Amino acid sequence: MIGYTMVGSKDLKKSGEFFDKVLGVLGAKRSMQGDTFIVWSVTPDQPSFSVCKPYDGNEASVGNGVMTAFNAMSAEQVKEVYDCAMKNGATDEGGPGERSPGFYLAYFRDPDGNKFAAFNYTG
Repeated sequence: MIGYTMVGSKDLKKSGEFFDKVLGVLGAKRSMQGDTFIVWSVTPDQPSFSVCKPYDGNEASVGNGVMTAFNAMSAEQVKEVYDCAMKNGATDEGGPGERSPGFYLAYFRDPDGNKFAAFNYTG
């Protein structure tokens, strides 16, 4: 259902370096980029993630209640994503842990303040 998600960035170069590392933990690589955007994906048939300079020329801002969650292959990979994010300038929004039976999750904000989660659900 979801093809891709996008968040705004105040500093595209810095965002690119941050997500190259964080999404690299999940096996994603840059799949497309231009002067105003960067896209990461694992394979062309899966949803992708992107950052951009806002089209309207105004400064990027964080949406209240907006979050993107990245699917990890295991609880260990959730922790790996979170640790990588913290090491590369993220801020903590809730460290790795089981939030309900079979639902392991960690929250962080990127250097622009956008909120993200890495999760693994085993049902």
